Amino acid sequence: MMIRTVLLAPLALMFISSSQLAYAAGNVVSIPLQRSFNRNSNILVARRTARTQIKQGKRLMQLAPDVDFDEDTHDVEPDFGQVRLTDATDTYYYGVISVGTPSQNFTVTFDTGSANMWIPGVRCTSKACLQHNRYDHDLSSTYQPLNGQFAIQYGTGEVRGFTSQDTVRVGGITIKDQPFAETTSEDEVFELPDTEFDGLFGLAFKSLSSGGLVPPMTKMIEETLVDEPVFAFALSQGHRSFGELLLGGYNELHYKGELRWMRVTRAKYWQVTMEGIWYGDGKFNLLSLSKDRDVSKIPLDLITASSTEAPLTDTWHQEKADAAAEKARKKARRKAKEGDSEMDMDTKRRHPPTDSSPKIKKLLPTGSDASPETSAIMDTGTSFLLGDPSSIQLISRIIGADFRTGDMSCAHLNELKSFWISLGGFKFEIAPEHYVYRDPVKQTCSSAWVPSYDSPFWVLGDSFLRAYYAVFDMKDKKVGLAPINMPLRHF
Repeated sequence: MMIRTVLLAPLALMFISSSQLAYAAGNVVSIPLQRSFNRNSNILVARRTARTQIKQGKRLMQLAPDVDFDEDTHDVEPDFGQVRLTDATDTYYYGVISVGTPSQNFTVTFDTGSANMWIPGVRCTSKACLQHNRYDHDLSSTYQPLNGQFAIQYGTGEVRGFTSQDTVRVGGITIKDQPFAETTSEDEVFELPDTEFDGLFGLAFKSLSSGGLVPPMTKMIEETLVDEPVFAFALSQGHRSFGELLLGGYNELHYKGELRWMRVTRAKYWQVTMEGIWYGDGKFNLLSLSKDRDVSKIPLDLITASSTEAPLTDTWHQEKADAAAEKARKKARRKAKEGDSEMDMDTKRRHPPTDSSPKIKKLLPTGSDASPETSAIMDTGTSFLLGDPSSIQLISRIIGADFRTGDMSCAHLNELKSFWISLGGFKFEIAPEHYVYRDPVKQTCSSAWVPSYDSPFWVLGDSFLRAYYAVFDMKDKKVGLAPINMPLRHF
């Protein structure tokens, strides 16, 4: 589904003794794990132990005969907590859940930008519903009515219905009495061929939930159905390729280097601070550069020049530099009057340390009180990168895209550079292959940078997230990103 507007909600235990855990004998790792009804903790502990030992070059052997092990991913019980995601033309991803007893299967998009779960109800006669699987609660022995009304207006369309409760199964995890909505009407944006999935599975915080319904991930955590209050995404790139959602933990084999953790500033969306955007190795923060300024008059050679090649003699730049210098002098004089000693700005400047990862650069020290320009949310339910129109217009000029339609030529893609987005004090790279969408059928190109006129924050959708392994920690309210390291698999 080519979403060019924001997809937002109205505006995701059994005790084990140390003797039961995996143990190593020489280079052999033994995991005495047996299947049982409540085996969540056993499996996740065994998986973590296996991955740690395999990373150290040890072999995994002596598994119980009924325990699965994936030689390619090094996963113990790879189906538990793991949801295989299908990539639909690099614009959205969906996986399978089941609802009711006996099970009724549905494909859903797992959305970190909303908190509700909904699926088409059998009473829905909208064209979108008739084209998809519909839930019939009369066929389920575990169904319970909640009798609440439900409606959500997204940026692309609306769904309406009523609330119900039933058993939901996802990634091998069974959630009893999970509240959700059965739709009775859906807008045309949810019709085929634009939308292949049946419904939506929200993974944002409960405070965002419409009607106060408990999100599925929150219920899994409250009922200790997962070992950790964490889930992680590995989004693939390539039509009909496979990605992965892991519930209850994250896979260290799916990323390179270390996770860079960012604090969630408001536990509603997965919202973090956003300090700026840079193009290539340019010195200018595009968020600051485009603020309250006619971006059509900003010289492109000024923006695209490297930090060591910026044209200091340019008239526009000189005026900007003079204004900044005068502002600094006024600030120094004001502080002097207040009794503060004037400090040499060079002694106050903080130089970022280097980072071993080529895709991530440290920008600000942890805990820095530097004021952010704005904020951004991590949203797996949005296809592209949505931001303020002024900044998007400037970015569109840089890459040669039409600001309003996003259309651009495919002929010069090899000449484009990466952008760097600063989030929570870290700079994250987004390469042309991620911010330019190539239609595999029409053989056309368009920009993933889309203007948003009504969002209070930037929305970083799949175009950004598929470059990284993304870990969402609901307990500690933080997001971790690291360059993705996952083999590409197709149907």
